[in-house]
Amino acid sequence: MPARCPVTGRSTPFEVLSAVLTDSGFACRTLETARVFAAQVPTYAYEFDDPDSPTLAGAQPPGLDMANAHSAELAYLHDFTMAGRPLTAAQSAFADGLKRRWGAFARTGSPFLPGEVAWPVVRPGRYTVLTLGPGRTGPSASFAADHQCAFWAALPSPAAVREAP
Repeated sequence: MPARCPVTGRSTPFEVLSAVLTDSGFACRTLETARVFAAQVPTYAYEFDDPDSPTLAGAQPPGLDMANAHSAELAYLHDFTMAGRPLTAAQSAFADGLKRRWGAFARTGSPFLPGEVAWPVVRPGRYTVLTLGPGRTGPSASFAADHQCAFWAALPSPAAVREAP
């Protein structure tokens, strides 16, 4: 496992487990869902990326930084601060743009905004994900490789492991 999930740069077992669960459970499963949807309807995929984001109140284990965790984008979409850390000026500007994108999507079925970085449509054979973050929004064609999705997909499912003799 260390070759697939290096412990370098991670100071606690929690951080290693978090990386494994993020890649195998959230990132790759979401991409697979997007692939299925893309065969039927216009589909847009994103990855929120703000390593300085506030943490969801009540979701921060003592002593661990949970910035950029699952659901961190909620502070940007719903005008509430989390764990007592208000958004910075750059984060607030990013949040305004994020809300405009979500509003455009609700109105038109497309998150396209003139003057903003284009949000590519996920298409069969082209699984580009838009990375969204203050000052670093852009398409990522390496999402699957970054999260090692081929590796996780090749592992047996938990049900298959339970049924093995």
